[in-house]
Amino acid sequence: MMYTVNMNANRMIPRPRRMLDDPFFRSVMGMEPRPRTPGMRVDVRETDDAYILEAELPGVSPEEITLTTENDTLTIAAELRRRNARVERRFQLEGIRQEDIAADCENGLLTVTLPKEKPEGAKALRRIAIGAAASEPTPCLPEPTEA
Repeated sequence: MMYTVNMNANRMIPRPRRMLDDPFFRSVMGMEPRPRTPGMRVDVRETDDAYILEAELPGVSPEEITLTTENDTLTIAAELRRRNARVERRFQLEGIRQEDIAADCENGLLTVTLPKEKPEGAKALRRIAIGAAASEPTPCLPEPTEA
């Protein structure tokens, strides 16, 4: 029960609880925040030739995890049957050899290896002609005249 101070009487008097302060009323009226769906913690490490994703999914078996790639996006989804929930994370696969992605799951830790595409070799120096006559170079500055 809440108390307020009556300044005139200088004593504590009980104040009736407001209906909006009542936890039962707040939950029935949808005023309490909904319990948050558990997330999926993901750690990303980079090596010279790959990115390593480590997703924490405690209590989830490999059969309850779905890994898919579509439109250069990796989706990791898991059904959390004990909590009756679903978690999902998406990652862009730009610069990744998608056909070589590998995954392993052990003791609630999903490890996904994303191999990097090999960078193209250095291109040879190429001179670009300016103007319509590409066969004959044209100077940018007028040639000096003899005086």
